[in-house]
Amino acid sequence: MDFFNFRLPLLFLAALGCYSEGSPLLNDKTNGVIGKNVTFKTTITSTTDFLTITWNFNNGEVIAPIITSIPSTNTENVDDKYASRIIYNKTTCELQLGPLVKEDGGEYTLTIVTLQGKPQSGQVDLEVLEPVTDVKISSNLPEAVEFNDTVVLTCSAKGSFTYKWMNGSVPLVADGTHIKLNEAGDELTVAEVRRTDLRGPIFCIAKNALESGTSPAFNLTVSYGPENVVMTQTPTDLFLKKGSNLTFSCSAQSDPPAQLHWMFNGVELPEKSTADIAFTKVEEINSGNYSCVAFNAKTNRYISSPVAVVSVLEALSGTAISSSSSLLIAGNSTANITCSAAAGKAESVEWLKDSKPLTPSDRVVLSADKKTLTILKVVKEDAGDYKCQLKNKVNKDESTYKMVINYGPLNVKVDGKSAVKFEDSTKLLCSAESVPPSVYSWKHNGTAMNISQAEINIEKAQVTNSGTYTCQAFNPITGKMETKTHVLAVTEVGAVDEGLSGGAIAGIVIGVLVAVIIIACIIKRKKKSSTDIPSPY
Repeated sequence: MDFFNFRLPLLFLAALGCYSEGSPLLNDKTNGVIGKNVTFKTTITSTTDFLTITWNFNNGEVIAPIITSIPSTNTENVDDKYASRIIYNKTTCELQLGPLVKEDGGEYTLTIVTLQGKPQSGQVDLEVLEPVTDVKISSNLPEAVEFNDTVVLTCSAKGSFTYKWMNGSVPLVADGTHIKLNEAGDELTVAEVRRTDLRGPIFCIAKNALESGTSPAFNLTVSYGPENVVMTQTPTDLFLKKGSNLTFSCSAQSDPPAQLHWMFNGVELPEKSTADIAFTKVEEINSGNYSCVAFNAKTNRYISSPVAVVSVLEALSGTAISSSSSLLIAGNSTANITCSAAAGKAESVEWLKDSKPLTPSDRVVLSADKKTLTILKVVKEDAGDYKCQLKNKVNKDESTYKMVINYGPLNVKVDGKSAVKFEDSTKLLCSAESVPPSVYSWKHNGTAMNISQAEINIEKAQVTNSGTYTCQAFNPITGKMETKTHVLAVTEVGAVDEGLSGGAIAGIVIGVLVAVIIIACIIKRKKKSSTDIPSPY
């Protein structure tokens, strides 16, 4: 079959539009860009039932063939002027054309004739667009002052396009008053510009249906401020120890950066135009009001920071407690102790006794400045650790005083057995509540013993060790003496019933002794009566 015999009938069918329903093309319109490729998409997935396939181009004046294909013979005829510009897909019949020129714009027709002789055709209109190039932004002002100036930005580009403005990655929205766009969209006007309006960076996007071009980032310097002037103080205390260091730092929101000046009590500090100022080993003369003033030479505005009030105080040190009495006797003496600091002035005084706050009473009295503590007629319970805490705005200092109350002796007692077996060992222990500790002495049956300690040790008890023991406790400071007696009975071996109490044993021993004395008296009386001479009268 001669392939070229089909060309004229097919062109005739395409021109007449004789084709069955249902276009084999995916779109009826598409766009392309000069210098790039375009692909005409189809809905075809197989060409086995096709007799011929033809692509034609109609520019409105003539219908020009592009390619004719006969799948059964796997032959293709491509027009010479398209030979190097197309790529044809034999399976889907899709056609890629390029690089495009302006003259490629027009109608492209795909005509198919089936093996049954039925024609099918579709058309797609191609619009060839110019590429977008050389997109840029220009400004009417090289820089602006916030709230003062109106800025006009103009976007320009080459090619066919529409315009879109972006602030960073966010579309720039015109509100019609503060920010305005002209009808063409290539001119952006910002009235009384603010620092955030063009902080961006600002981009202009010029685009057509297929591609777009973005301008280089545009930034316009908008001078503003100063504002939000912040002054920080280190340390932050309002009251500082004498001799400590003091630093101030100042910052302000400003473009260009603000010039900083420091004020002390309303007077500018000379040669202090930095963001930080430091004072070492401050004195009382450094007490006062500090502030920072920021100035912007572009906006010609001054702003001052809040005032910081600083007071320099001498720290408390060398706190000590002194006493007017070196010797305190319970029930007799009055205690006076005074708290004072070697350096610094105290603003408050607190007393504690044994780590607990001291509560004033009729006997416990504080002076008006609370520095002197008076205790009238001290008692033994007043003894303990007294702490004085001095405080001011910068520190606290304290001192501890141990108060000793001399008293006693009180509650004298003798501990020991009341009965012991013959030649067994035993001991007696005397004790008393006393400050300072008591001096002890002993008597046995009223006779002083050569013992000056609290304990009597009897290694082998004898009958002569029986009797009444008297302990004498003496306090050499208070001059008081108290005594306590104890009865001890020494019995023959085995005579002591361990089951009896000490009092019972003592009673038995005393009873025996009394009985012996009574018997002795009776015998003596009888002897006396037997020697008497009867009267003759």
